[in-house]
Amino acid sequence: MYIYEKKGRYIIDFQDVPSKRAEMPEISVEARQGNFVEVETGFPEDVAVAEAKRCLSCRRCLGCALCWAECKPEAIDFDMPDEDLDLTVDKVILTSGMQRKVAPIAGNYGNKHMNVVTDLQVERMLADTGPSNGLIFRPQDGEIPKKIGFVQTFGSVDDKVRDTTLIFGVNEAILARKKIDGVDISLISPNMDAFKAGAAGGDLGKVSGVNFVNGTVVEAAEAGDNKDIEVKYEAGGSEKTETFDLLVLLTQPQLPPGIEDAAKMAGVEVDYASFLGTAGEMVETNKPGVVLAQNL
Repeated sequence: MYIYEKKGRYIIDFQDVPSKRAEMPEISVEARQGNFVEVETGFPEDVAVAEAKRCLSCRRCLGCALCWAECKPEAIDFDMPDEDLDLTVDKVILTSGMQRKVAPIAGNYGNKHMNVVTDLQVERMLADTGPSNGLIFRPQDGEIPKKIGFVQTFGSVDDKVRDTTLIFGVNEAILARKKIDGVDISLISPNMDAFKAGAAGGDLGKVSGVNFVNGTVVEAAEAGDNKDIEVKYEAGGSEKTETFDLLVLLTQPQLPPGIEDAAKMAGVEVDYASFLGTAGEMVETNKPGVVLAQNL
């Protein structure tokens, strides 16, 4: 190593640090179609070792300025002081984005059962441009399911959250029925009756080929050598059992981390339902000048 000068600073130059970052090898676009093969193939051993040597091992900043010296866009300024900015704006727009979670049910399905998937995974399967070219299959053996169960595993929620979840489920069930001839589909939810009675679910009677059940799932477990999924649920005051080739869990939308803190700083209280509405519309809050961007 040797020391050189740049803009009044003396820099220790490490000769074993390559100046250019290695590019990650990838398979061709043609090779990615119709499969789940990893796109990035990884570095060969010699390249991986060379990349590891690029690490400056800064840990805690010692003021050596090597990062400043190596940054070609000159984005690092050691002399920049901290400052607070006061901005005057006409409106503050809060937008939530979306995260989804699965409410647990008995049976350890998440760890053991490959033929249990989420609605987000089915959404990818249904996409003609997705990895399966629009084909729905069982992850465990690749077979086309003949009986699919969509289940909502969380109970009483805000009406908008309930409707959002079930609208996704109903749409996927309809698309799955169109994709697979003769498939038997059921959608089980403890909120189904309330959904049917509302504006969002008022047209369910016109949907053919999907069995809509007002019921609460209590357990899911593998059944038989084919690893089908046996679902126990309570409906109409009694416990019932059905076996599905593929079980789809409807995920619950929720606020991503940080948005509640941002809303609190803006002086408003929100939950996920606050952001549900016609996409592109703005909804006024209790604080003038702060609006919520709808995202459905």
